[in-house]
Amino acid sequence: MNDLSNFIPISLPEVTVKLAWEQAHGKNVSENDVILAAILENVRAMLEEALEGPYWEAVWQETDQKIVITDAIGEPAGVIKPENGSSFVADFRKNAPKLINWLDKQVQHLVK
Repeated sequence: MNDLSNFIPISLPEVTVKLAWEQAHGKNVSENDVILAAILENVRAMLEEALEGPYWEAVWQETDQKIVITDAIGEPAGVIKPENGSSFVADFRKNAPKLINWLDKQVQHLVK
């Protein structure tokens, strides 16, 4: 099996692949764990691309409800909440590509 340790899922089928890989490598994770990690890692990758380097950080302020974005000196630059007010996992399960696109728009807005 290939090394998927740095693989960031953007769809439910990719989550299934990542979940199987994680479990095969001894990690006790659920599908929700993989989705939550994927959401956060996608936001981090979007920030790095938008800023042309890893200058800002994204962390869960409230798991599955709020992602706080901090700037290069650690000051809050903004908060991203689920588009429909439910949860990021629910949005991912309903339409992952739409969520990824929406997250990218939120990141672009924050870095302007």
